[in-house]
Amino acid sequence: MFVVRATLVLSLLLVGSLAHAGDAKPEPPEPKTHYLRAAVFEALVLAGGTAWYWIDRERQVADWDFPSWSERLTLDVMRYDNNPFHVNFAWHAGNGSGFHVIGRVNGLSLWESVGAGVFTSLVWEYALEYREKVSVNDLIFTTGAGIPLGEFIHVMGRYFHEDERASQWTAARWTAGFPMALARAMDGDAAPSLEGREPIWHRMHLGYQLGASLAEVGDENADHTLHSVHIDGRFVRLPGYLETGVWSRGFSTAEFTRATLDASGASGGSGVKIFADATLLGWYSQQMHQNSEFLSNAAMLGVSMAYRYRREQIRNWDDRVGVLHLPGLAADAHLSWRDFSLDASARVHADFAGINALSNDDWNAAHPDEKGKAILRKMGYYYGYGGSVALAAELRYRSLFLGGSLWAARYSSDEGLDRTQEEVTLDQKSSDHLLETEVHVRLENLPHDIYLETRLDLRRRDAELEEFSTSATLRRVSVGAGVHF
Repeated sequence: MFVVRATLVLSLLLVGSLAHAGDAKPEPPEPKTHYLRAAVFEALVLAGGTAWYWIDRERQVADWDFPSWSERLTLDVMRYDNNPFHVNFAWHAGNGSGFHVIGRVNGLSLWESVGAGVFTSLVWEYALEYREKVSVNDLIFTTGAGIPLGEFIHVMGRYFHEDERASQWTAARWTAGFPMALARAMDGDAAPSLEGREPIWHRMHLGYQLGASLAEVGDENADHTLHSVHIDGRFVRLPGYLETGVWSRGFSTAEFTRATLDASGASGGSGVKIFADATLLGWYSQQMHQNSEFLSNAAMLGVSMAYRYRREQIRNWDDRVGVLHLPGLAADAHLSWRDFSLDASARVHADFAGINALSNDDWNAAHPDEKGKAILRKMGYYYGYGGSVALAAELRYRSLFLGGSLWAARYSSDEGLDRTQEEVTLDQKSSDHLLETEVHVRLENLPHDIYLETRLDLRRRDAELEEFSTSATLRRVSVGAGVHF
């Protein structure tokens, strides 16, 4: 009932916002749509994946179930696969984002690109991998994670080509903005003009962090020093966003996107964290005054999807979490007065997730004669569903920022769709409670756009696997420096 009411409220807000749409700045013209070119590139990507699939035949054979074509048209053929964690939750997310970006840089709309991603994923699962059962997790995750991740990559590419300052960074255009650079090079003289375009509102940070961590897993404690590269970005494609003016309007092409990437290394292992969020549609309103003595405000209410991936294996700390945040409620707010400003956000999602089971070794030792889930036996993680809440806020005084965030989630395993379900003698039930908090202080606007930052992170997991339970806590303090633009 809550979801129904929230959806009704959102619909009324979207309809009501249309009355004020004339006060907003007009959208710039979009590039010409190349349907055939997009289809050719999608086919080339599928062909490359097929070539790799058969070249790597020795490893692929282990997944061949040889279902008949009649079986492939039934629900019985749909199972969870047994691939490594990074393949299912990082590589497939990357593939999905590639399918999405190909559509976007060739002029397809957001929703056309989503359709292209769904279609290519279905072709791969049902036709090109015809010797295997259909992977439920791949169908969900490839397209789902590809939407927020691909949309961020697309908008970032536009930023490096359309922003007056960023467009001068040739290396960035042909690396981070490569898909857009290739598409515009192919367009040649037909590429859309940048004259009269509103700049894309953005905040980006690129920096290095040095951290000290203490990990407590069960009765084992271990500390380590961590070196990390951190990248984060946020883009808003609404002309006039946070500029002087009073207006409101609805939007439906993922005008709000953000993402972060952390790659870290230590003497005892390494880790990577990826997060991307796209607000697909919603309503935005602002009252921004030219005179800072008056309180200015802005608000966004919408529907977002997000992707979260973490794989850290450092000494005793083994943390693998892959989450697709399904369409859920998103809210952002901004307040500014004099030299102060406050930004806050909230997200509520139902999720599909893959998580390593902390008590898996204990369960296997206690049940040597049982045959549990194949994914737990082979890879040590499980598939599950649940929900999560994310809150964040940042207070700014001139060039000094104080902020924090909280993410809380609960997941339970899904039973009955194991790859070798017929052989399972005990379909173990797993669950996890996750709580993550972060606090940071950052000083910006130093010479050459340098920033300095210190962060405190706390993560806790309470995991259960049948009769076994394990708790894990990670505390980390870090200092960092980098550039912002």
